[in-house]
Amino acid sequence: MFFLIQKPLGLSSFSVISHLRKKFGIKKVGHTGTLDPLATGLLLMATGNSTKLIPYIDKARKTYVFTVRLDGQTPSCDLDTPVEYLDSTLLEQARGTLTQETIEKTVQTYFSGKIEQIPPSYSAIRLQGQRAYDMVRAGQEVIISKRTVEIFSSKIVSFSFPELTIEMEVSVGTYIRSIARDIGEKLGLAGYVTMLHRSKIEHMGEYLAKKIEDVTIEDILSYEQIFPHFETLSPSFDILEKLRNGLKFPNTLGLKLGKKYLVKDGGKYISLIEEREGEVRICANNIE
Repeated sequence: MFFLIQKPLGLSSFSVISHLRKKFGIKKVGHTGTLDPLATGLLLMATGNSTKLIPYIDKARKTYVFTVRLDGQTPSCDLDTPVEYLDSTLLEQARGTLTQETIEKTVQTYFSGKIEQIPPSYSAIRLQGQRAYDMVRAGQEVIISKRTVEIFSSKIVSFSFPELTIEMEVSVGTYIRSIARDIGEKLGLAGYVTMLHRSKIEHMGEYLAKKIEDVTIEDILSYEQIFPHFETLSPSFDILEKLRNGLKFPNTLGLKLGKKYLVKDGGKYISLIEEREGEVRICANNIE
C-alpha cells in the first residue's frame, strides 16, 4: 500500500514511519525520500510488499518551495544551527541595490540544468559508516565530495530583502540547503533556509495527501496513481504461474525494451516485469 502524507514541521521522517506502523499494525514501512524535521510537505510512504517498488519511484523529480535569508550563514545551512550575520554595512548596501531581476539572472545562469554541489556537513550522508551530522556534532572533521544534480525548473515566488522565496523542481539527491547557501554566495552575500516545503513528487501533488493524524486505510493510492507510466497486463494462467515461481521466459508478451509492466491476476497485482535480452524478467514479485 502507498500513502501520501503531509509531513508537519518538527517531525522526522522516521517519526512518520513509526506512526504508520502503530496506526495500521504494519511492521514494514518505508518512504521515497527523507524530509528533515524543519521541512514540511509530501512524504510518499510504502507499506508491506509495496516497499519492493520503492526503487522505481525514489528517483522521482521533486518540487520544493523554500525561503532563503540572505543576511547570514549557518553551519547546517538552515535554522538548526546558530546564524552568523553578515556585516550591517554590506546588508544595507545590498538592500538598496539587489533586485529580483539580478537574482533571477543569477539563478538561471548558475542553478539550471546539471550542476555540481557540495551537500551540507549537517546531512544524513554516510561517511565511514557514520552519518555526517553525527560526526560533526562529535567534533570530527567532515569532508563531503561534490555531486552532480539537476535543476529542471525554477521560479522566484517573492523577494523582499533579505528574504527570497523560490519554487524549484530538482532531481533526486539535490540538497536545497546547499542551493540556498550557494545562491547567497553567488550574490556576494550568504544564504540559509528558513522554510522548506516539498510540494510535489513527480506527478503527485498535495491534493492527494493526507495529514498524518487523518490518514485512514481508505486513503491508499493505487499503483495506477503512483506509476501511470507503467502499463498493466493480465496474462494467461501459465504465464502467471511462471511469474509466481520467479521464472524468466521468452518475450511472448510483446514487451517493449526499456519499459516496465505491472502484472495483475484478477484484481491483485503480483509482479513488476520488463523485457531484457529477449526475455521477460521479474523486477519485483509478490508486490501486493
